Parts: sequence; structure tokens; C-alpha cells
Amino acid sequence: MNGALPENAGAETATSFARLVDIGHGRMMYLECHGSGSPTVVLVPGLVAAADTWSYVTGPDGGRKPSSSAVYPAVGRFTRVCSYDRPGTVRENGKFTTSSTVAQPTTARGDVADLHALLKAAKVPGPYVLAGWSAGGPIVRIYAGEYPHEVSGLVLVDAESEFLQSRLTPRQFGTFLALIRNDDKKRIAQWKDVERQNPAIVFGQVRAARPVPKIPVVVLTGDEFDAEAFRARLPAHAPADFPQVFWRAQRASQRDLAGRFPSAQHITKTQSDHNIQNNRPQLVTDAVREVVEKARRRPSGTPSS
Repeated sequence: MNGALPENAGAETATSFARLVDIGHGRMMYLECHGSGSPTVVLVPGLVAAADTWSYVTGPDGGRKPSSSAVYPAVGRFTRVCSYDRPGTVRENGKFTTSSTVAQPTTARGDVADLHALLKAAKVPGPYVLAGWSAGGPIVRIYAGEYPHEVSGLVLVDAESEFLQSRLTPRQFGTFLALIRNDDKKRIAQWKDVERQNPAIVFGQVRAARPVPKIPVVVLTGDEFDAEAFRARLPAHAPADFPQVFWRAQRASQRDLAGRFPSAQHITKTQSDHNIQNNRPQLVTDAVREVVEKARRRPSGTPSS
């Protein structure tokens, strides 16, 4: 992984490490950190993605490769940065995470508890700017509500939005859930304990969560969509126009998400599909830097809420 020590490194430097951390109850989670400065940026991957998604960029041929221009190493040049593997996630090279397996499916609230335990066990200093991609979005939002005095900013990278459910009819949302189940079946065939979640449960947990405190927020939204690739993931009974229906709902749900944070900056011209951190890493790095700088300008001792 670019920007981090090998996972089997025998010693840690003062600023960098990549290792398994004992979070209690017989469980270990993989964590990597480097750089120095405050606030600490915690990069939260999407579903099934591991820590190293933030260390890869999309090349001209469409493939991904580690790069010094990726988000993780780039953020580490101006502040402390960490990322981690949730249970059941998969590295960019197809290898299964070394984080302890747990019963699947998991929930966003369970992931928040794991992240909090991990940061405390590893003695990662706060306050934190949390950047969540895709399924990482609900995790960082719930975390900020649960631990408002630990979080000084959020960056939501094409984050899952509970408003997707309300922008679709119940029948349309059922088709979306069937797509998710199709994806799960394919992954389980390759990795038995792969991470999976039920979006309906996640969205319900976000709605029930404590509100995010008044902190800097940047929302980045993908603006490119491959309808044919999406169609290939759909169940046979899906309506022919469902890709277009979904895309309209997705764009609207991102506007709704940004609207939850009245002072948020919403970046919609990303020239990227869902994988903004790989396709446009500088855009994500700049958003993180902006939130970090705003957090640094807060008067010392100012509460988050």
C-alpha cells in the first residue's frame, strides 16, 4: 500500500504504522496511519472496500494502481491520516482483510462502535475529520452524532443517502434491494464472510441517529453513470427503465443529503462515477484540506455542537 508500512512491519515509526489492533472481545482490526498534525483525518471506505482504496488511483486504461497522488498519501502530507479494514472487506488486489471476521450482515451502528473502539485502542488522537465514501457515509454521520466532541468536520464522498429510499416508490426500492442481494450472492461465492448490509436497516439507523453537530461539511457527488453496467446487476424482473429511474433518484437523494447541512459545500461537477476517491483524488484531497483548515480555525475549546 502506498504511503504505509507493510502490514507485517515489525516496528512502528513515530508517525507511521500499519498493523492489526486488538479492539477487545477477541477481535483484531487492521489500521494504518501516517503523517502528523491535527485534526486527524479518518478515511472510512465503502462496502467491501478496505483501507487501501484510498491509496489507489484510476489510470488511463481504467485500471487502478497505487500512487503518491492518491488521497491517503496526499492527506498525510498536511495532517495525520488513518484508514482501516472493517470485517469482511477486500483489498484492491483481491485479498481478504486480516481483520477478524464477524457475523454478516453488519449494520452502520455496529460499524460506528467498532471504529470508536479501534481509534481508542490504537490511541489515535482526536479531534477527527471523518471522510466517508459510499457506505462509509452513514458511518461517519452516525459517529459524529454519537461523539460530537470528537468530530470537527465531515467529508461525504458520494455517500449513501437515506433519501434514496424516499425518492423511490416502495416497489422501486424493492428492485434496488434485489440488486443488492444479487451483488451479495456473487461476492459470497468468492469470499464466504464478505461484508454485506441491508440498506433499509442502514437508512433507518441514520434517520434515528442523533443529528450531526454544527461542523464544516463537504458533500461530493458522482455525476457519471453507466446505465448498461447497472442494468447487468439487476434481477430479471426489473423494469426496463429502472437504471434511469434509479439515477434520477440518486441525484435527487444527494441534493437532499447536502440539504441536511445548511452550510455544507456541495460539489456536483466531479467528472466521476461512484468511485470519486480513485478517479478524482485531488478533488477529494482538496475537500479534506478545506475541512481540516476550517477545523483548525475554530477557537480552542469551542464545542462541536
